[in-house]
Amino acid sequence: EPSPVFTSVKTFAPATVANLGPGFDFLGCAVDGIGDYVTLQVDPTVHPGQISISDITNLSKNPLYNCAGIAAIAVMKMLNVKSVGLSLSLEKGLPLGSGLGSSAASAAAAAVAVNEIFGGGLGELDLVLAGLESEAKVSGYHADNIAPAIMGGFVLVRSYDPLELVNLRFPENKELCFVLCNPEF
Repeated sequence: EPSPVFTSVKTFAPATVANLGPGFDFLGCAVDGIGDYVTLQVDPTVHPGQISISDITNLSKNPLYNCAGIAAIAVMKMLNVKSVGLSLSLEKGLPLGSGLGSSAASAAAAAVAVNEIFGGGLGELDLVLAGLESEAKVSGYHADNIAPAIMGGFVLVRSYDPLELVNLRFPENKELCFVLCNPEF
């Protein structure tokens, strides 16, 4: 079981756009500038091996019913964390149901935070799998948002069993800009 390397970390995960062109449920990309933040702390008041959601607005504080909580628990299980309790605070930078991968951003930021607080032992594929546990409960078992939220850039989901992801490199001499419009945001 790993010991915490930090007592507190703050992570960011970007918005994502999925279902690009013919890439329905298997192609997505990260969007610079907007996303969710997670602050995670080692918390001696939280039962060892568990996570508590300490601060969140308009979402469940029960980690079993919260995207960030589900992903955080999945990473704790992957790392076999049993002797440390964690407290998570989620700062939503994305509106819910906006088509910008809001649930994936929360899950990605939480998964990365837990991994980093214990020294970053898991790779991107494991973090995507942890995020997929969360996505499966809220929006279906699709990696087209969670993969780019963790890996950045454009990500192609080549296979789900086993999970195979391809990070597509955009040509360095080119720029791509999105115009995102959301009247509620």
